[in-house]
Amino acid sequence: MGFTNCHNGSGPAQCGGGLIEVLVAVLIFSTGMMGLASAQLVGKKAGYEAAQRSIATTLLVDMLERIHANPGELATYAAYVPGEQEARLPVPGTNCAGENCLPGELAAYDLWQWESLLLGSAEREGTHYVGGLAFPRACISYDQGSVSVALSWRGVSPADDPPASPCGGETAGFYDDPGGPPGNNLLRRSNVMSSYVGVN
Repeated sequence: MGFTNCHNGSGPAQCGGGLIEVLVAVLIFSTGMMGLASAQLVGKKAGYEAAQRSIATTLLVDMLERIHANPGELATYAAYVPGEQEARLPVPGTNCAGENCLPGELAAYDLWQWESLLLGSAEREGTHYVGGLAFPRACISYDQGSVSVALSWRGVSPADDPPASPCGGETAGFYDDPGGPPGNNLLRRSNVMSSYVGVN
């Protein structure tokens, strides 16, 4: 059985010095990897938030264009609150994509189709819809031809300031951050677009 000679001619050698260097290198490497993983997580969250806001903007423009094309049914569009997965709008009796529709039928078809996009029905991953907004709520209002369409959805981390738009905020706890007081709405994201719609 051999032993390592920790002495040389000039005095004691630094026995175990190599092991300490390895441990320091592992510590530095681990710290760097944790920082990298943290940065990747922050980047993914930011990317997801940006994608959700982009989807919301596209949907808002889409609904305003539908209303502009059918201005006589403003009251019909504003009467619904699309986005409730458990209370989805019924499939309309007339498919206005392939048939001529009366204005009321077109409004019902628009709302049903738009809600399907809102909930992500256009894209599926297995049995789940993945193309829409997370826990969305939509609010359509009008006043003397001025139309506002608001969308709220759930973010992945608490916001510094809850959005001013009340759309979706009336459902208790729906957008609350579990770490905050009841009714904080810190996970709610919101986007609002307005336009003037001339009614003949």
